Amino acid sequence: MKKKTIYDVAKEAGVSISTVSRVINGSGYVSAETRKKVEQACADFRPAASAREIQSKKSRTIGVIINHENDYFFMNESFVNVLRAIVTVAQKWGYRILLEHNKLNTDICGLYYEGRVDGILVLGCNEQDGLIEKLKNDQVPFVVIGTCKDEMVSQVEINNKKASYDVVNYLIGLGHRNIGIITGSLQYASGKDRLDGYKEALSDAGIPVREDLIEVCDDFSDKKAENLTKKLLYNPAKITALVTFNDIIAVASYRAAKEMKKKIGEELSIVGFDDDRVAAYITPALTTVWQPSYAKGERAAEILLSALEQGTLPKAREELACVLIFRDSCCEV
Repeated sequence: MKKKTIYDVAKEAGVSISTVSRVINGSGYVSAETRKKVEQACADFRPAASAREIQSKKSRTIGVIINHENDYFFMNESFVNVLRAIVTVAQKWGYRILLEHNKLNTDICGLYYEGRVDGILVLGCNEQDGLIEKLKNDQVPFVVIGTCKDEMVSQVEINNKKASYDVVNYLIGLGHRNIGIITGSLQYASGKDRLDGYKEALSDAGIPVREDLIEVCDDFSDKKAENLTKKLLYNPAKITALVTFNDIIAVASYRAAKEMKKKIGEELSIVGFDDDRVAAYITPALTTVWQPSYAKGERAAEILLSALEQGTLPKAREELACVLIFRDSCCEV
């Protein structure tokens, strides 16, 4: 007969691996009903080690979780820089990395309780999927790379609201009043914060916020970004400036604007975000916000690994500065 594994127990009981681990080791809260299901499913199961034993036998591996529903991260140069930094730091500390995508329904906490990873770096904070809360409740060592509203969560972030505010304020200084925005998914703090910065800058300048000049490109696809750009350009408000969530969207906006015979940098200003290499090479060169992607990955990895070596949970919250890079895609009006 095949030996029953913890995965078999979890599947039979209809719970996560981390829940099975809590029942077996008597740690953390589990309802009486759930505990009974797990205990019944545990027949013929012999755990290889307790959670405490697993944690004492270090895997020298950290999990890197891409916490985004679409494949945007893989197209984004910033992601590559973050990942490159994580790998570099991990190697210096004698660790490997295990890359997982949260949309694959992997039991993320199970990676830790099964001893496959010693801690986790989470790329992106989706405030609706429950992953962060689960990691917290299960006391898994983790650090978020990105903005998470929970102040108790260890994270390395940028001030998305301020960066967006500064962009809009710069455009207002050039004389723009009808400014559109294509932000990212509002499930993520970055998308919401940049929208808030946009609105606050307009309000502070006494310019009414128009909801019809706000669009959300939640899947970051080129086609959707092009269509949203055209929608804004067709708007009777006649926007003279466009703020985009990232350089990928900005490039798509260039394509749409040129198709509509709009002269970027002369009659239409466009600003991106990330300062990908393409920003300096498209025509006209894109004004964009540089963010310290490599430093984010580097600091997050250092914070996590330092905590792991000390046998503690990470407790740090760092905010890194962005810089607005002025190029040729913006003009006075």
